[in-house]
Amino acid sequence: MQSIEPKHILIVDDSSEQRLLLKSILEAKGYTAECTANGREALILLRSRKRKPQTILLDLNMEIMDGFEFRQNQIADPLLRDIPVVVVSGEDDMSVIRAQVNTVVIQKPLNISLLLSVVERSSRLH
Repeated sequence: MQSIEPKHILIVDDSSEQRLLLKSILEAKGYTAECTANGREALILLRSRKRKPQTILLDLNMEIMDGFEFRQNQIADPLLRDIPVVVVSGEDDMSVIRAQVNTVVIQKPLNISLLLSVVERSSRLH
């Protein structure tokens, strides 16, 4: 009988508390999760691994490389562009953010059941 690998999620957030919270929630639900502190770290990690995550949880406001720049680089990279991204943001104007990043956006403070539902749907796509 073949074992099924758990779905893998990449968390990209500059807040160590937020990364730990998201990682704990996802792992409690059976996912594996890996974290990076900014977009540049995430791109380096993604480009160095054969196995890609099923979903990326992405903060927008980060030092070094923010979520907007990460998305531009991700979309431009044929090996990464198809990985679903869920933006987790504290910004007020969600319609503007959605248009800029062209993906699903969940507003902080997080609704955990909504987050898990969106992650489950997006990870099925990949």
